[in-house]
Amino acid sequence: MKKIRLCIGSNDGENIAKTHMGDTECFQIYDLFVYSENKLIEERINIAKDMEHATAEKMKVIIRSLKDLDVFVAQKKSRNFIKIAKRAKYQPIVVKAGKISDVLKVLDRSFQ
Repeated sequence: MKKIRLCIGSNDGENIAKTHMGDTECFQIYDLFVYSENKLIEERINIAKDMEHATAEKMKVIIRSLKDLDVFVAQKKSRNFIKIAKRAKYQPIVVKAGKISDVLKVLDRSFQ
């Protein structure tokens, strides 16, 4: 079954953080399936949260900890999001929705 594995930055597990993905408490990891239910795989602690904002080193640490993903989702675009889009296999997405469930609905419709 075709799927996309995505990461949503959150501070509470229910809402997308109103900050850059790298500044969130944790990452909610979901599998998004074609014509099927979305599945929460796990919550990963952001080990780079307290590193200096928007540095290349912080980006490397985050990418290493999320290397099995396809898509990164956040409410704010950062310089590292732009670099990731240009240089890495990952696709960063900036969204306006506040609830993770709403983000999943929008992405699910786009994936079908």
